[in-house]
Amino acid sequence: MRFALHLPAALLLVLGATACGRTDLPDPSSPAYRETVAAFYRGVAAAQAGESGLAAAAFQRVTELVPGEPAGWADFGLIALQRRELEQAAERLEEARMLAPENGHIQLVSALVERERGRLDAATEHLRRAVELDPRSLQALYLLAQLVEQEGRSGSTLEAQQLIDRMLAVQPGNLVALLERARLAAKRRDLETLRQTLDRIGARADSLSFPLIAELGAVRTAGEAGDLGRAATLIPFLQTVLQLQPAYRDDEEAVLTSPSRTELLLTRFVRLPAPSAESAPADTGLMFVAETLSVGEGPAAWVHALWLSEEGPLALVTASRGTLWISPEPGQAEAFAFPGGASASPLSPSAVAPVDYNYDFRMDLVLAGPGGLRLLRQDDVGAFTDVTGEAVAAAIARAAYAGAWAADLDMEGDLDLVLARVEGGPVVLRNRGDGTFEAYPAFASVARLRDFVWADLDADGDPDAALLDAAGRLLVFRNGRYRVPQFQAYPLPDTLGSVHAIAAADMNQDATLDLILLGADGTLRRLSLNESGWETGVLARWPDFPTAGVASTRLFVADLDNNGDLDLVASTPQGSRAWLSAEPEPQHLPPIDVQITSVADISGDGRLDLIAVSSEGQALLLTNQGTKDYYSASIRPRAAQTTGDRRINSFGIGGEIEVRAGLLYQKQLIDGPVVHFGTGEHPLVDVARIIWPNGTVQPEFNLAAANETILTRQRLKGSCPWVFAFDGEKMQFVTDFIWRTALGLRINAQGNAAVIHAEDWIKIRGDQLVPRDGFYDVRITADLWETHFFDHVALMVVDHPEGTEVFVDERFTLPAPTPAVHAMQPLRPVAQAWDHAGRDVTALIRARDERFVDTFELGPYQGIAGEHYVEVALGDDVPTEGPLWLVASGWVYPTDASINVAVSQGDNRLPHGLQLEVPDGQGGWAIVEADLGFPAGKTKTMLIDLQDAFRPGTPRHVRLRTNMEIYWDRIAWAVGQPDAPITTRRILPATAELRYRGFSEVAQASRKAPELPNYSTITTTAPLWRDLVGFYTRFGDVRPLNEAVDDRYTIMNAGDELALRFPAPPPPRGGSTRDYVLIGDGWVKDGDYNTGFSTTVLPLPYHGMSDYARPPGRLEDDPAYRLHPEDWRDFHTRYVTPRDFHRALVPKRDQ
Repeated sequence: MRFALHLPAALLLVLGATACGRTDLPDPSSPAYRETVAAFYRGVAAAQAGESGLAAAAFQRVTELVPGEPAGWADFGLIALQRRELEQAAERLEEARMLAPENGHIQLVSALVERERGRLDAATEHLRRAVELDPRSLQALYLLAQLVEQEGRSGSTLEAQQLIDRMLAVQPGNLVALLERARLAAKRRDLETLRQTLDRIGARADSLSFPLIAELGAVRTAGEAGDLGRAATLIPFLQTVLQLQPAYRDDEEAVLTSPSRTELLLTRFVRLPAPSAESAPADTGLMFVAETLSVGEGPAAWVHALWLSEEGPLALVTASRGTLWISPEPGQAEAFAFPGGASASPLSPSAVAPVDYNYDFRMDLVLAGPGGLRLLRQDDVGAFTDVTGEAVAAAIARAAYAGAWAADLDMEGDLDLVLARVEGGPVVLRNRGDGTFEAYPAFASVARLRDFVWADLDADGDPDAALLDAAGRLLVFRNGRYRVPQFQAYPLPDTLGSVHAIAAADMNQDATLDLILLGADGTLRRLSLNESGWETGVLARWPDFPTAGVASTRLFVADLDNNGDLDLVASTPQGSRAWLSAEPEPQHLPPIDVQITSVADISGDGRLDLIAVSSEGQALLLTNQGTKDYYSASIRPRAAQTTGDRRINSFGIGGEIEVRAGLLYQKQLIDGPVVHFGTGEHPLVDVARIIWPNGTVQPEFNLAAANETILTRQRLKGSCPWVFAFDGEKMQFVTDFIWRTALGLRINAQGNAAVIHAEDWIKIRGDQLVPRDGFYDVRITADLWETHFFDHVALMVVDHPEGTEVFVDERFTLPAPTPAVHAMQPLRPVAQAWDHAGRDVTALIRARDERFVDTFELGPYQGIAGEHYVEVALGDDVPTEGPLWLVASGWVYPTDASINVAVSQGDNRLPHGLQLEVPDGQGGWAIVEADLGFPAGKTKTMLIDLQDAFRPGTPRHVRLRTNMEIYWDRIAWAVGQPDAPITTRRILPATAELRYRGFSEVAQASRKAPELPNYSTITTTAPLWRDLVGFYTRFGDVRPLNEAVDDRYTIMNAGDELALRFPAPPPPRGGSTRDYVLIGDGWVKDGDYNTGFSTTVLPLPYHGMSDYARPPGRLEDDPAYRLHPEDWRDFHTRYVTPRDFHRALVPKRDQ
């Protein structure tokens, strides 16, 4: 039945009066309007970037400034819904409805709130109102059809089908609606409708370019045989095939709705006048005023403006045939030999490449000319040393080159070099991280390379490579990460013709970087790769384009007039042209009769100037004299520190930055220490979202339209699922889980890990888990850049005598320790403890109080420190016989796959696990165990067997030595009690529900303290990571998947939660106390670029898998799929791509 929303008359009167009292809206020219606009779009940007706390504060401010604007209340309510603050969400949406009762979108969001509150009748009523107000709302129609069918009343299935028919009247070919129509028809035993619908799906088969025949035929055959029930059960298989295709996902995006999707935000005001979503008008009066520059001596064959350091001014660098001049300050210049060779041919525009190859935040210079290769290391600002001989093999240094470029080809945190030989294939040099380079096989099929672009062209997170050869042939290589070979050529349209220059930029503002091509005929094109393939579009034309050749032509993309759109500059030795982006077509500026070599803000006024060289070799500065005072922002991405990190290169080269100012959106490649954005009439950047070269994402808010330095936040992107337990008051973090079973990870830089099959046991103390309504409440969340496969989860209840303690060994080591519960007497504190420098650290390891021994020095890389140890004196009361344990609790700051790759390349010390040492009786130390492993994550306890560890007559001292970042919280000793009467019961969950939750707030006290999540606060429900692509388990009951170790598992994505309720047995008998062990079997796969096959969920793991080397292929060919294919019909039906993450900041144009 329908649910009427009844309110008392007095309340209606109050609300009506309140709404009527809010009719005054600020004038668009007033400061109040400007402040409201700023707060509103700050909130929109924060919500889309995954910062719901900032978004809530901003939308609250909007409701305070203009309480009569419904959009502020609606978005304020949506944020509350995403944070699971359901009562506040309902109140705010009610306010929005009162202000805008005719807004169907607000009714739709209200329905989502009521559905989450369990008020399905109210949700249905809101949806009926939504489709009444907006009959073309596919989202409202689809959700209403689902709720109507769930009612289960007579005629509800027919009504649901009629609602789907209304969707198809709006969008006749929508595959999601057609599939639902087929399912409902089969359920209603309506064979004729089923036939018609299958025909309509089949009619799209040719355009979808994949084999639908078998699945369609199976459904059709079952229907024609009269087995419509079977036909209905076969439709999920058809859906599985369809979900792999972009067309289906496009249709899904138009239909599905969820509280977590930021597309539900209102991004335009309902009652207030909306600011323009377009960029500011182009500054067609812009002109450049030339002045000569004096750098070095004699005519210049090459001139460029370079950032030599992160803070200093731009330096001018010029080169002639045999000399390079570097001028860090006006009037200062230092000369260096340039390998120009004896040839009279002009120097390449890419003859000098800036690169910080040694991670000191100073730009070094690579000189590549016909006379060879030189590497100049910058030791101080403007002071360089030629280190070619020690860094590069002599044969490589002697070759003749036509250009050099820096790129992190192996994506492990430092910059490599791509060198174009004058003749033959390119030379690729891998940075070994120790000051030297080695040859690296890549791009062998390319001859006479002349231009190179490193950018993510296929939107899968990792940069791809575009290369241009001397004949004008373009080649684009997909970055396959872990695959062999790593770079695989993309087939390109055969209509491109000869290309003279290339660049990368997001010209159509769809969040994907395009290739910009300058053709031999002077046509500038956009070459874009989307899910359906390549597409091209003409951007501008250069009439009478001079025949300059590939080697000497340059293409720049930059916002010259700061209006918020990217402009184009093309340059040859015969002259240059510039085009301003404008509608309906670009506006060309007057011809420039010199060769442009750099685009940068030389004068420091926020406008981009040009550096040029005349045909006579005169260096020139062309100062930007714009006529419109638009704003701009210069963003300086920077790694945070030189030690204990090195996950990304010092200036984030190869990453991306997206900015939003109001509804203005731009995305640019990080190709230098400073990235310039024009923001038009917006004085503030609402959000800048940095995607660092290692894939981590960092939003920054409210950036002034000026210079802003952004340091990386160092947080773990992978650390396994987190476990929370109800402690009698609230859900509290316990520790992380199944840490031992990472897929495709290189362990400690020592090659590739085999697939580890291990049951993981973690202890949950009795005070951490308290029954609620007769059940233990345990929740496992996926908060990081990972996919989790849970094959089995159980809870062991451990009752043991009072006066004893029980532990499990929570270490990582190969092979894994045998799971067992160890009973021992109460823990005893050690007598004293020292660190490796002799400092007393006894107070730090007395108790588990989150005070850690952190006195060691960090090494260059995250996870690797200097050699260090903790020495403990156990005390005089330690028994000399019998079982004796060292119980060491702490945490590890791990490396990741990319760091392990980096460390393995050069002359670096590899990380090693803990080494157990005891006095040798001769004044020294003896090694008892060379590799104990290390704590398996956060807040873990290692059990170290000391029985028979000590030599007769020696003091009871122990050293734990390592060079890993291991932080001890408590170290104690205990006497083992292997005969203690322990009772254990292994309990399976009574309920196991997979659901979407979002991401917990995370706090970290310092760099040397663990990141600890707060379950009570959800930071966001928007995607925080670039999800691995593939099929995940649908939400709902998953208990059949986790009851046994049988390779049937729950597949969890970032943001998911597995909620488990275990039946609580009766309390322990008198004289006993109770602790718990959570038992898990499964695997973890993270998204690190150097983890095996980290783009996709495939290949699937299974017990008995010996390695993780088989490349992913078709789902139906995967060995694990073939074990239980029915699970992909009944459970694993949720297909996930990173679309929402990728397009999070792109404004909606149709709202």
